[in-house]
Parts: sequence; structure tokens; C-alpha cells
Amino acid sequence: MQLQVQPLQLQDFDELISHAASYPPGDDLVGPPTPLCCPVNTSAEASARSTFHFAKQRTRFLGDPTVRYMKVVDIDSTDKNSIISIARWHFYPNGYDFEKEVHWETHNPPPPDLEQSQSQSIPIPIPIPIPIPENFDIPLHNHILSTRDAARKSWIQPDSSPCWILMHMVTHPAHRGKGAAGMLIRWGIEQAENDRVPAYLEAGVMGRPIYERYGFVQVGGLLEVDLRGVGGEGVFVMCKMAYFPRRGGGEGKEVIGVEE
Repeated sequence: MQLQVQPLQLQDFDELISHAASYPPGDDLVGPPTPLCCPVNTSAEASARSTFHFAKQRTRFLGDPTVRYMKVVDIDSTDKNSIISIARWHFYPNGYDFEKEVHWETHNPPPPDLEQSQSQSIPIPIPIPIPIPENFDIPLHNHILSTRDAARKSWIQPDSSPCWILMHMVTHPAHRGKGAAGMLIRWGIEQAENDRVPAYLEAGVMGRPIYERYGFVQVGGLLEVDLRGVGGEGVFVMCKMAYFPRRGGGEGKEVIGVEE
């Protein structure tokens, strides 16, 4: 197996959708929190979820100027499903603006009377008429991601400074432990180093060690999203993590609440 990082192409979304039919239900590259909000037990359910999920991602690929989709492929593979891991990095030259960006994460159709124009500061995604899977808990999904993203103003400081943010990374279950995730993390670190700006992400507690291995540090306490009252149970827990460039961009900056 020879792995290589490449930019994701528009036609790759068709392959990503096809994984739902090629593997057992749920063994695909649909990223969290979608599996929590839309569990699947059959191939039909997995295909519906994958089609809906990647339609949203395709829309973002086409319309979000901050996004950089990357993939890891096995260039030795003769299998049509050669993509084994994907990541969605974002570069924000003026810092992350929750009010401007949150609509990309949530599943909310734009108001019918709101049209794209040059005077608008918030771009509206291209609508794609993909049916919502019957068991997809949209309010729960929106609650998790909007709570996560709104919290950034409290720990990404200063919030108007340029930065990279990793919002989405998934490796196919059959290929975990082979270095694909590390390749995608290193790609983002290289961009942060070249631009001399920090990189940020929110990781699951179990995933924290892999990011620490590449130089990320936890910032402050855990981010806890209460799921009770919005269709879920318990608390969705994430680690707020930051990488500060070694080439001088982070020198002299105050780091608040970093936990080693």
C-alpha cells in the first residue's frame, strides 16, 4: 500500500457516496456528528445518509471559499474505492466569524426570499434537492455543530486573526492505523507553518493523542455539549486544540489556558 495526499476533486463525491453500497452499513467516510444523529442498520439507510451528507459537502466544495478538501488515496489500489481518508481544512484570512459561517454546517435551507447578490456579506449555498433521511435528527445535528462553532470566540484568540481550522477528518475503518490521518494532519500543519498562523480543531477525547503527537495542545477545559432536550442523551465532549507555528508566527503571542 502506497498512500498519497491529494486535493479532493468534484467527481470524488460520487465515490464517497458509493462507499455506502460497497461496505457494511456505517463503514463509510461520513463524519461526526452525522453517525450519532443518523444511525444506520441497512445498506439502504447507509446510502440515503451518505447521499444526503455528501450532497451538503459537495455544495460546500463548490461555494465555500475557505474550504480545502484533501484526501488520502492508495495509489497502488486497483479498487475503485481508492479514497481511504478525507479531511476538510479551512483557511480564514480574517479569523473565524460564526455568524457568517455557521450556515455551512447546519442543515437549514435558505429563506425563499433571500437571493444571492453582490451586496450580501453571507453567501448562500447552492440548493440541492436531496431528501433528508427519515431517521436523521436534524435539530440534534444543528445543536451540536452550532454550539461547537459558537464557542470558538471564547478560545480562539484573537478571533480576528488569520488561522487554519480542521473541521472534518474521517478514515475508513478498514484503513485506520496506517498513517492516513497523520498525513492529513501534517498537510494542515504545513499550511499553518507556511502562513505563520495557528491551526485549530475540536477533537473527540479518544482522538486527542494523535493530534498531540503532531504538536497540537489542548486549550482550556473540555467543550461539553448537552444533548438532553434536543433529541439526544448525555453530553457530547470535545477537546479544544491548537497548533502554533514554529517559524515565528506564534512567537510572542499569549496562549490562554493551554493544558499539556
